[in-house]
Amino acid sequence: MKRIVPLCCILFFYAAALFAAGKSRGDEYDDGTEFRYAMNGAGDQYIQISVMPSFPLNFKGKMYVGGAADLGYRRFINGLFAVGGNIMVGYHPTIGSNIFNFWPVTASITFQPTLWRFEFPISVGAGIAFETYQSRRYFPGLVVRPELGIFYRMSESWSFGIGSVFLWMPQWYRDPSYNFDGLFLTASLSARYHF
Repeated sequence: MKRIVPLCCILFFYAAALFAAGKSRGDEYDDGTEFRYAMNGAGDQYIQISVMPSFPLNFKGKMYVGGAADLGYRRFINGLFAVGGNIMVGYHPTIGSNIFNFWPVTASITFQPTLWRFEFPISVGAGIAFETYQSRRYFPGLVVRPELGIFYRMSESWSFGIGSVFLWMPQWYRDPSYNFDGLFLTASLSARYHF
């Protein structure tokens, strides 16, 4: 009798283990629910860093090609739309060997369709810019920045791509004869960290 109780316990646990091993985990969710992988979903975020040449568009040869760097953040509100912002620093040499500097800070909304591992962000942003040239400063200046790009998702956490940012930075004065619309176009190389 002393051996039968432990033997029954061992057989019981062995049978329970065999029954559990034979059961498919998929059966636990067999309620008709379909699971689908999406590259981005609500709450997903990314940080983007970009370097770029910047081309002045309407300065009639008085300003040369410069450069800029950009740091951006986005948070998805659903699988296609994200909100966030950018901080950029840039410069342009001028005809008199001076430097025009600009620091735009913008808030943006992004629409980002995907195809396979490719992402196509299209953003529109607006904000303020701090601008300096020689001893002159202009703040706060309006800045509007539409942007588009193409990125390849290398892994769940990293994507790399190219893009272009258009900057409209007007300067408005009390005397309208001094008003000027600064127009710039960039070509960027970017890396994004997704989390």
